[in-house]
Amino acid sequence: EISEELIGGALAGRRKENYLFTKCGHARGWSHPDWRRESLLGSIERSLKRLKTDVLDLVQLHSCSAVELRRGHVIEALSRARELGYTRYIGYSGDGDAARFAVECGAFDTLQTSISIADQEALDLFLPLAVERNIGVIAKRPIANAAWQNGTRPPADNYGYRYWQRLQKLSYDFLHGDFKETGAIALRFTLSVPGVHTAIVATARPGRFTENAAAVEAGPLPKRVFESIRSRWRDAANPR
Repeated sequence: EISEELIGGALAGRRKENYLFTKCGHARGWSHPDWRRESLLGSIERSLKRLKTDVLDLVQLHSCSAVELRRGHVIEALSRARELGYTRYIGYSGDGDAARFAVECGAFDTLQTSISIADQEALDLFLPLAVERNIGVIAKRPIANAAWQNGTRPPADNYGYRYWQRLQKLSYDFLHGDFKETGAIALRFTLSVPGVHTAIVATARPGRFTENAAAVEAGPLPKRVFESIRSRWRDAANPR
């Protein structure tokens, strides 16, 4: 809520210069998901007010389970929001089987899912179908929470710890280099994945924006480097 209010204030009078994306489904906090149709529509209406706009560019379901998706009411709610003119496009944000169903059901315009050097499940599970169906793909956690920077000390956060464990096993050579160089390789890998259109890189340091822009400007990873990362993932995920 606070983030939307801050963004709404910062973009006042500049709406046409920006695209506004948001999520719905956890209006009362992460531990209290609410997938009722009326709750989702109410959440979107509140987002419109906080962001000071008449229409959003994209509204995404935030980590709704495959069970809820299959029931259909959450998809109906977002479709209704689009019909009412609350949003131009609707999307799903999540991973695993739920993300695969979101692609298969054909209801969504976009998919936000985890893709990184430490999380390549999507590449085999559903990205090829997303490409076939012309679904916009947003990569989240594209540099694996920079978990490699912890060295032998595991990070405390859940995703960071999970990625740290995987990177210990994957042991890519480039993880031992300069942080800036390693981060650039990680980001370029994610953006080199066929079907990925953009990536969300969170940071608390403004200087990182310039570094990330430079990495993007460098273009896709050389095919040899990209395939070596994919090959190492396959070997680690499917030990002989």
